[in-house]
Amino acid sequence: MTEQQRKVRKKKKLTPLGRFIVNLFLVALTAFVGAVIGYSVIGHGKPMDVLKPSMWMNLFSTIKDLLLSKEA
Repeated sequence: MTEQQRKVRKKKKLTPLGRFIVNLFLVALTAFVGAVIGYSVIGHGKPMDVLKPSMWMNLFSTIKDLLLSKEA
């Protein structure tokens, strides 16, 4: 194998920052898909209601109320 063929076969690798950004994107995508599936299949809601801020405010207030009621 000649030197020129070795250069052609050399694969490009991502930098650590590039890998971090790709992993961060994949985690966010997985969380979004999980929320859509969970809300629509388990919760029997409309899939795109996950994007509404009012749904998240309701969720956080419910969790806060549950946590505060256990402390008392």
